[in-house]
Amino acid sequence: MYVSHRFQMSLLKTFCILLLFVFPLFFSTSPVNAGFITITTNTSLTVTDNSIKIKVIVTNEGDEPAYNAQIHVNENHRLQTSPVKQILPVKECLEYEFQYDLVQTKHGRYPLLININYTDINQYPFSAATGTYYAFGADTVSQVFGTTSNISLSSRGSLPLILKNMDDVPRELTIQFVVPNELSILDKAKKIILQSRSELSATFGLRNFSALPGSRYQAFFIIEYEDESRHYSNIVPCFITIEEPKKFFEKYMWYIIGVSSMLFVVFIVFQFFHKKQAGEEQ
Repeated sequence: MYVSHRFQMSLLKTFCILLLFVFPLFFSTSPVNAGFITITTNTSLTVTDNSIKIKVIVTNEGDEPAYNAQIHVNENHRLQTSPVKQILPVKECLEYEFQYDLVQTKHGRYPLLININYTDINQYPFSAATGTYYAFGADTVSQVFGTTSNISLSSRGSLPLILKNMDDVPRELTIQFVVPNELSILDKAKKIILQSRSELSATFGLRNFSALPGSRYQAFFIIEYEDESRHYSNIVPCFITIEEPKKFFEKYMWYIIGVSSMLFVVFIVFQFFHKKQAGEEQ
């Protein structure tokens, strides 16, 4: 077998190009120094026979100011909002009290949704969602509970919710998946019949609408059901982390390494046979 010197040099050049220009892309980093805004929410509730007062304190725990901060409260699909605070400096608070007349007809535990909207200095919008519950009349403890997990995604993903009914009767469940404004979900709510002493899994799909890489959001499922006289609810929280989309070389790194290694092996084999053939001719 004879291999021309020109062909050998072509293989060598190909391998060197891959070694010098492609491999460094796998290990190079670009440090970015940027400030961050971290919003924490503290909620206190005062419930009477026919009303509820909700005091919400929002604190900026980051290292740069937040702008256009506003509190949104959702009680049984009834929305109230606070005035806008144009600048929320670091370590300072936005505080507001809401009041609702309660119109429930069944005693029990009901969910309460709170969403904080704000922007950064470039007017890019962010939000932070949280959930709690209150007792109207006699409190209840749900016999249906759920478990989920934290996930990471760049563009799309899905989140399973494992449901278990500890009761001896079937339950008709209403499940809401609550996420911040930066994420979109395919099914905001599902109705499921969960048989007695049974378990099932419900999957919710979601996609990244406007969340930036590196962001971490709290989301949660709200599980509700009723019997003849009582209302029950349960909140299952989770965290969603937004990842940087994988670049071409990161996505196909092992394929490129494999092809490069094969070219190198082929080059060595060709070199061996060429030297062997040259020795035999002498």
